[in-house]
Amino acid sequence: MITRLSIFQKLLLFLLLMVAVIVIAFWYIYNLNIKAIQSEVNKNKMNDIRFITSQLSSQFEQVLMNTMTLSQDSTVRGFPYAIKSGDKYSRYETKLAIMDKLALNSASTSWNNTVILYYLNEREMVSSANSFSFTTFKLPDAKYNEWTIHMEDDETGYYSYIMRSHLSALLIEVRISLENIKKMMQQYNSGIPLLYDAGKNTFIRREFDLHEDSYRTIAEEITGESGSFVLKDQGTEYLVNYMKSDMLDLYFLDYHPKSQYTKQIFRNNQYFVYAVLIVLIGALGYTLLLQKQVQKPIHVLRRAINRFDRGDLSSRVATLNSNEFWMLGNSFNRMAENTQRLIEQVLLIEIEVKEAKLKQYQAQINPHFLFNCLNYIQSKASVKDYESVTAMTLHLGSYCRYIHKIELVDSTLLEEYTFVEHFLSIVQLRKREIAFDIHIPESLYDERVPRMILQPLVENCVKHGIEPGIRPGIVSITAVLIKDGFQIVISDNGVGMTEERRQAIQRHMDDVVPQNGALGAGIRNVHQRLRLYYGKNSGIIIESALSKGTCYRIHIQKGDVEHAADLAG
Repeated sequence: MITRLSIFQKLLLFLLLMVAVIVIAFWYIYNLNIKAIQSEVNKNKMNDIRFITSQLSSQFEQVLMNTMTLSQDSTVRGFPYAIKSGDKYSRYETKLAIMDKLALNSASTSWNNTVILYYLNEREMVSSANSFSFTTFKLPDAKYNEWTIHMEDDETGYYSYIMRSHLSALLIEVRISLENIKKMMQQYNSGIPLLYDAGKNTFIRREFDLHEDSYRTIAEEITGESGSFVLKDQGTEYLVNYMKSDMLDLYFLDYHPKSQYTKQIFRNNQYFVYAVLIVLIGALGYTLLLQKQVQKPIHVLRRAINRFDRGDLSSRVATLNSNEFWMLGNSFNRMAENTQRLIEQVLLIEIEVKEAKLKQYQAQINPHFLFNCLNYIQSKASVKDYESVTAMTLHLGSYCRYIHKIELVDSTLLEEYTFVEHFLSIVQLRKREIAFDIHIPESLYDERVPRMILQPLVENCVKHGIEPGIRPGIVSITAVLIKDGFQIVISDNGVGMTEERRQAIQRHMDDVVPQNGALGAGIRNVHQRLRLYYGKNSGIIIESALSKGTCYRIHIQKGDVEHAADLAG
C-alpha cells in the first residue's frame, strides 16, 4: 500500500510520523521530569517539615524540662511548711517568691508559658500569672502526663501538661499558648503550613483559601508518622506533606499548589511545542511548495502523455511554471507535434492510397455490380418492361456520372444524398424487399463533406445487415443539426451484430495503424477521413444489437478544426 504513494505523500507521512514520535517522546520525558521534580520537592519539603517539627518538639521539651527542674526548688517544696508554721506575711512573702521564680522560669525560654502549682493538701494555687495565684483553688480537668490541647471558638487556646511531684502532694501544670506556635508558623516560608491535632481532631490554624470540606479530606488522608498526598480543592491540585511531632499528637502539614513547580517547566515545554509547530509548519509549507513545483508538473505531464498514449494526438502540455520542467514540457510538446505530423502524414498517404483505390473503383466500377445492373436491364427489356429499363438506366447513369468525378475530393451533402438515393434505387429495383427512407433538412444541403462517405455505410447496411436476414428490410438516412455541427444517422433493421464484434470494429476504426483488415476497411476509411477532415471529435459511432439492426452515427463537429488535416493541401 505504501509503495503506491507518491514521493511527496511518503514525505508527508514521514513528517507526521516524526512529529508523532517527537510528541510521544516529549510527553514521556515531560512526565519523567514532573515525577523527578515532584520527588525532589517532596524530599526538600519533608526536610523542611522535619526541621520545623523538631523545633516544635524541642520547644515543648525545653519548657517541660524547665518546669520539672523548678519543681525541685526548695522554695517551691517549702511553701506547705510556710503555710502551716508561718504567719500571713511570711506565707505571702513565700508565695511572691515562688511567683517570681515561676515568672523567671517562663522568661527563660523563647516561648511564653504559664506554670501553675497545685498544693493539694493546702488547697492553694501558685502561678506565674497573678490570675491563678489569687483565685479559688480548682483542680484542672485534663489528663495527666500528656500534652492536651484546649481550643476556644475563636481559635485561641493552649497546650497543657500536668504531672505529679514525687516529693510532695503537688500537681504541676504548664500551659503553652497557641500564639507561640502560630508565631513560629509565620516564620515558615517554604510553603503554606497547617497544624493538626489528631487527638482532638482539630486544626490549630486554618487558611481561608481552602474549602471546609478539604480539611475533612486532609484529616482522613493523614496516616502514620509522615507522608504526602495530593489534594484537589476548587479545581486546584495541592501537594500535601505532613510529619508528626515526637512529643505530642501534633502534625505539621505543608501544602502548596502543584503548579508552583510545574509552571516553569510547562512554560518551557510550551516554547518547545511552539518551536516544533513552527518547524512542522515550515516543513509542510516547503513540502507543499515542492509538490507545486515538482509533483503537479509531473501530474500534468503524465496526464498529457496518457492522453497521447490513448490516441489523442492533439494532447499538449500547458506552460509549466517550474523552470526544471519547462524544458521537459516543451520537449514533449515538440515530440507530440512531430509525432502527430508524422502520423497524419502516414494517414494522409494511406488516405491518398485509399482515394486512389476509390478513384480506381470509381473509374472501373464494381464489375459484379455493373453486370447485375446490365443483366437486370436485359431481363426487363426481354419482357418489354420498359419503365424498369428506363429507371435502371437513369439511376445507373447518374451513379456512374458521380463516381467518375475523380478530380473532386469533396462534395455537398445534397450531392452525396442524391448519389446514395440512386444507389438505393438500383438496389431496390433488383430487390423489391429492400426499401429506403431519406430525410435531410434543406439547410444542410450545401454542407461540404468528403466524397463517398455515405455509400460505404449504406452498402454495409444492405450487404451485412439486410441481405443475410429473411425478412424485408429498410435503410433509413436522417440528418439533424447539433451544436457546432450536424449528425447523419444511417440505420437498418437487419440482423445486427454482437457487442463484442461492435467493440472490435469500433477499436479497429480508432486505431491509428490498422490491426485487422478483415473487420472492414471501408468503414474505417470513412471514419479516418472524417477525423482528418474535421478533427478528432468527428467520426463514426456504431450502435447495434442482434436481430435489431445496426445504426451508424456520423458525427461532424465543424468547430474542432485546430488539428484537422488540410486535404486540399
